[in-house]
Parts: sequence; structure tokens; C-alpha cells
Amino acid sequence: MPLHAAPLSRRSFLAHSAALAGGLLTLRSGFAAEPAVNPSRFALLSDTHIPSSPDVSARGVNMTANMRQVVQEVVALPTKPAGVIVNGDCAYLKGLPQDYANFAECVTPLREAGLPLHVTMGNHDDRDSLYAAMIAQKPENPVVQTKFVTVIESPHANWFLLDSLTEVNVVTGEIGEEQRSWLAKALTQHADKPAIVMAHHTPQFEAPPEGKPWGGLKDTAEFLELLNDHPQVKLFVFGHSHDWSHRKQGNLHLLNLPPVAYVFGEGKPNGWVLADIQADQAHFDLKTLDPRHSQNGERVTVIWS
Repeated sequence: MPLHAAPLSRRSFLAHSAALAGGLLTLRSGFAAEPAVNPSRFALLSDTHIPSSPDVSARGVNMTANMRQVVQEVVALPTKPAGVIVNGDCAYLKGLPQDYANFAECVTPLREAGLPLHVTMGNHDDRDSLYAAMIAQKPENPVVQTKFVTVIESPHANWFLLDSLTEVNVVTGEIGEEQRSWLAKALTQHADKPAIVMAHHTPQFEAPPEGKPWGGLKDTAEFLELLNDHPQVKLFVFGHSHDWSHRKQGNLHLLNLPPVAYVFGEGKPNGWVLADIQADQAHFDLKTLDPRHSQNGERVTVIWS
């Protein structure tokens, strides 16, 4: 379920957000009227793991403080992005209502700065809790009944935001047959531009040992076959493993976003990514929370042709 929150002046994120979930959001030349906004630039966040209280820390990290830092960095950009996408695991562990209340406080400066916010579901999120807090965002007629999906059109590429949540606080993710069917049709209908597909869970290329759960997408094979069947799909963006990385499988780029919260390996970066989508290519620049980190400023480039 992607949720979309339109900009507000000085309002509560939870109580007064605009509903665009489950449909089509178009970012076109209307942004040109305001030169300070780049309609082809997006801030990408993942794995924020915001707890119920700002005082809560995990793995030596205060997740609320990290999120506040990232939000301030995005707000301070000299040119505004067209939107901010949080790719799942917004909440700490079980998607409690208080987690989303704290999350709301953290992202309020984005919305006050006029930046649209888009949110997808991770395995630590809870649809019911998030819906209860953001009832205005729940689509009345979702195009996929069990999952909530969205296409965001931007000048040089289309973004397809998917929902890989299966069960709250269960590590396994799945796109599912119904959502894959919708995606196949949507990709066929939007074949005029490069496509960027985004979901929370990592691809998992081998089945786990017997008795062990899938740690990533249990339908990875079917999902990637679908993406490869549509040549305009150039990139799959995901989070979940808290591991900034990039690889290619055939012609498909796989980009793993860093966590805003804590990392799972010593020395790995946490932070966010600034995506700059151009007519012939796209750049994805890593912004580490620690500006002294050796990987700060790393760039991944995806050539469309």
C-alpha cells in the first residue's frame, strides 16, 4: 500500500493528509512554474524504524534522531525534489499507532516545506494501524484488493510502487499473483518511458533451508521474470536488508537502499539517496548520515538504453 500525503502548511500529517493512494499520480510540467522544484528528482528513504517514543534506541542508534536529521537534509536541498518516498519499515517492529504518531512528527517538516510524501509497506508496518491513523489515505476502490499499488508518472520515467508486506513482524515478503497481474497490465499501459519498480523486500534467489522462512521475496523468480518481460523496466529499488548496494541481473539493475535507522554490518552506511532522473539516464547519490563516511557521495548510474 503506497500512501501519498500532499504538502501542508502547518497541519498534522496524520489528521489532514490528502488521499491519492491506489491510483495514478502524475508529476509533469506543472512543476516548471516553480523553478525551485525539480520534477525529476526524488529523495529515497528506507527502513526508518520509527518507535513510539523518540527516546527509544536500538543497535546503538536513536532512530528518531536519524530520521529528523535526514528530513532536515532533504528540506535544506537548494532545489526541491518532486517528492519523498519512504520504502517501507516506517515503524520500529510491530507498526504500533504510537510509532506512526512519532513518524508523523518526524516528517511534518517535509510537508510544511511543500514536499509530497509517498509511503510503501514493509514487514514491520501494520496496514490497520496506519490506516486508522491516516484514514483519508485508504482507497475506497483499490485496483488490487489484497495489495495497494500506485504509478507515479514523472517527466522521464514512471515509478511503480508496490506492496510486499505479507504479515506484520514476519520477515517474509511477497508481491503475489494478483499484484503481479496488475503490474503486468500497468507496465504494458505505460511502455512509453523507462520504468522504475519499487518495493520493500529484497529479491531472494535461492529457497531457504527446510524449516527456515524466506527472508526476502518468496516469489522472486516469478517477479523478476515479469520485470524482464517488459524491456522498459530498467531498475528494481528495494530496502529491507539495510545494505546499500547495486548489482545487475541481465539488463535489470537492482538497487538496495541504505537504512535511515541502524545497519546490520559494521562499517556499512546508513542514510538516504537522492535520485536524479534524466532523459537518457538516472543517477542515485548516497547521502550518508555521517558525512565523513568513506562511501558518502557514491553514485549509481543507470543508463536507459
